[in-house]
Amino acid sequence: MINKIRIYSVFIIILWTIFHSAYCAHAEKTAVVIKSQDISAYNEVVKGFQDECIQNSITIKAVYDLKGKMKIGQKTVYKIRNEKPDIILTIGVLATTIAKEEIKDIPIVFCMVINHERFQLSGLNITGIATEISVEEQLKGFQTILYPLKNIGVIYDPSKTGNLIANAEKKAEDIGVNLVKYEINSSEEVPEAIEGLTGRIDALWLLPDSTVITKKSFDLIKSTAFEKKIPLLCTSDVFVKEGALAAVFSDYKFVGRQASQLTREILERPSPGSLGIVNPDSFKLAVNTDTAEKLGIELEAVLGEPHIIVYP
Repeated sequence: MINKIRIYSVFIIILWTIFHSAYCAHAEKTAVVIKSQDISAYNEVVKGFQDECIQNSITIKAVYDLKGKMKIGQKTVYKIRNEKPDIILTIGVLATTIAKEEIKDIPIVFCMVINHERFQLSGLNITGIATEISVEEQLKGFQTILYPLKNIGVIYDPSKTGNLIANAEKKAEDIGVNLVKYEINSSEEVPEAIEGLTGRIDALWLLPDSTVITKKSFDLIKSTAFEKKIPLLCTSDVFVKEGALAAVFSDYKFVGRQASQLTREILERPSPGSLGIVNPDSFKLAVNTDTAEKLGIELEAVLGEPHIIVYP
């Protein structure tokens, strides 16, 4: 009788272990989100991430807003270390750089970091989505409204965006576009650069280069481009709202969905690790109809397309 009880007890323990292991294997994973500040683009990323996480059985324990402050970031990271989520999504450069420096034992997926190469965002626990759309997709997007687009000017500081230019030049050539480059080392050189490019280019492409683009210089670039009838192309719809002709940029909500898909892929691995840096899977083309009219550019063929956003 005693032996039967022992056998029965062992049987129950084995069954419990099997079911418990199966439950743990399929238990929901947890994530936290850290956004650098409260802006609409970041909030769209959060919304997309939340929607996709529901589909992927990932529970978001908290969304932290650093309000653009380093001190809040440091306190937040300390709190997250104690919470021990399975993965962290960081949005923006502040959230991402703080998490990278302070957290080594939890996988991190980052997004919305402009020119991410500058910040050396690599590591065994770091995966990211580049903010910039691939060069090919950007130029093809611009070609839908400017055709033929053969010579595109670009002003850049080699110390800031030299890596982007090196990557872009060959890829542009592959699709029949010639980059006409102009190097500068100070924003004071921007007027000279525009003058040097005038007459040689079909459009001017503004990269996310902090030497080239300042509040003062953008106003100058925009007014000079209007005066010389040069279409101004950008990597953010913010500039299109301010009068640039067009921008090819990330679909922010879809970036959040893509981040959740990467999160699921990382957590399903036997040993979570880095998936490297990937390009956004989806993009939008913003156009400014007032600017197009002033430049004599016809937009009828593209207006109404689902990926086109029209300003003003």
